[in-house]
Amino acid sequence: MNKSLFKKILFAYIVFAPLLLISLELYLSKEIKQNYLNNLKENLLIQANIIQETIPESFSGNLDDFCKHYKKITGARVTLIDSDGKVIGDSDEPSEHMENHADRPEIKEANISGTGSSIRFSHTLNHDQFYFALLINDGQKKYLRLSMPLNEIIKSVNEIRYRIISISLLISFIALMVGLIQTRKVTKTIEEIAEFSKDVAEGNFKRRLFLNAKDELGQLGMNISKMAEELHKRLKQSEDEKKKVEAIIHNLSDGLVFADLKGKIMMHNNSIKELFGINSTIEGKTLLEAFRKPELMEMIDIVADKDDRISKELAISSPKELFIVATASPFHSFEDPRKLSGVVLTFHDITRLRKLEEVRKDFVANVSHEIKTPITAIQGFAETLLDGAIDDRENARKFLETIKANSERLNCLVNDLLTLSGIELGDIAIKKTDVNLVDIINHVIETLSEKANSKGLYLKQEISSDIINIKADRDRLIQILMNLVDNGIKFTNSGGIIIKIQHSKSIQDEAKRYPEIIVEDTGIGIPSKYLSRLGERFYRVDKARSRELGGTGLGLAIVKHLVKAHGWEMRIESIEGQGTKVHIIISDN
Repeated sequence: MNKSLFKKILFAYIVFAPLLLISLELYLSKEIKQNYLNNLKENLLIQANIIQETIPESFSGNLDDFCKHYKKITGARVTLIDSDGKVIGDSDEPSEHMENHADRPEIKEANISGTGSSIRFSHTLNHDQFYFALLINDGQKKYLRLSMPLNEIIKSVNEIRYRIISISLLISFIALMVGLIQTRKVTKTIEEIAEFSKDVAEGNFKRRLFLNAKDELGQLGMNISKMAEELHKRLKQSEDEKKKVEAIIHNLSDGLVFADLKGKIMMHNNSIKELFGINSTIEGKTLLEAFRKPELMEMIDIVADKDDRISKELAISSPKELFIVATASPFHSFEDPRKLSGVVLTFHDITRLRKLEEVRKDFVANVSHEIKTPITAIQGFAETLLDGAIDDRENARKFLETIKANSERLNCLVNDLLTLSGIELGDIAIKKTDVNLVDIINHVIETLSEKANSKGLYLKQEISSDIINIKADRDRLIQILMNLVDNGIKFTNSGGIIIKIQHSKSIQDEAKRYPEIIVEDTGIGIPSKYLSRLGERFYRVDKARSRELGGTGLGLAIVKHLVKAHGWEMRIESIEGQGTKVHIIISDN
């Protein structure tokens, strides 16, 4: 545990407490000594005033005895000095042997102000003495001087100083101990707060701070704990929002890339790599390095120059053919909304729309062509009849049969379109009942057997004994099988068609087994590249031959929609020159 704060406080106590004690002791000692001296001066002044009243006005010899008498009374050394500084009486030494005192500091001060005092070392007595002099003007100028040794004062001051030091040391020790205990509590609380804040800074928000202190530090710890809890809550909310945004970005079906103004990729989602068939890391690369599309770098330059959104259509040939609309939008800095910091590019796959547009164009063209052909034939032969051919009975009948055949073809086309439209719009409802597959397949074979026999083809059935009844719309199931078998007859020159009923796996769920209807022929087959377009309206692999055989290109589309309306699954297999298999999986029985 880091105790530097406690050591600093302890060092401050150890250093400043003695300094404070010494300063206090010096100040108090000085003040007490000065107080003693002031009291002594006042006492000596009182005694000097009393003594001066008794000094004889005339005397012979010296006044040593007079001075000794008053020393006994006052306890102070008494000295009388005349105006010239000559000692005329002293209680301790014979006055005639004493030197002149005119230059003594107390005498000089008394000569000026009436009283004087001084402290100096007495060589006679070998210790410090306090001298007090009083000027006496009684006709003859004299000085009365009293002196006291300072030994007692110094001794008293030293005793008081010792007591002060002892009490101060005791009080300082007690204060130091109490202060250190309190300081230890404070530093311990601060250390707990510091450790807690360190854990929070490292991301450990599960820890809680519990302090016993009820003072300001306790309140501080409580506030920090609440702040950490609130910070954790805010960070969690921010992290949740960030994860939501990241989840949205990464799960967008459209590709998204954030790049700087130099085209360097800063961030992207998963869809962009799927669109362009990229397996390696592209973050940190430029758009040109990652996608090999110079148009993207041009879009970055345009956005950086104009600070506006632009869009461009791109064609991708690998890994598969796609059409994409790329949109580049300016991204401004959060700190300065006016500053452009990057470009956001979104990539929307419009391949399906392109294909639907092609299908729509083909549909319109095919419908127009399919309708135009019989109408043109009807119109041509009708005009021929009106122009006089009606009188030619042999040719007129042939013309009328042609008109009838084309009108039937036109009627069949319209009926197929109405059926297909009704299925898509839901106008034709699928009413499922229990149906017998054997009966339905026999009905289909009986209906189309003559057509198959005319081409020398066989119609067979292979039905598993445990699959007899299913739930289906009888009429629509017959329509499905009729169309499939009829197509097989049209595009088969030798061999025949087999209708099979067996158990099979679902396309969506291979773990389950369902009844399956298979219509297999030995016809011309379909190239694999055309299989994905089978079921589109009017789509024919061999258009000339299909039209020659009377097909409208709508039969397989009707089958596809009827199978879907039943909730079933359909799959087509074909090998060119060997034949075609159409699988219908009855997945809802």
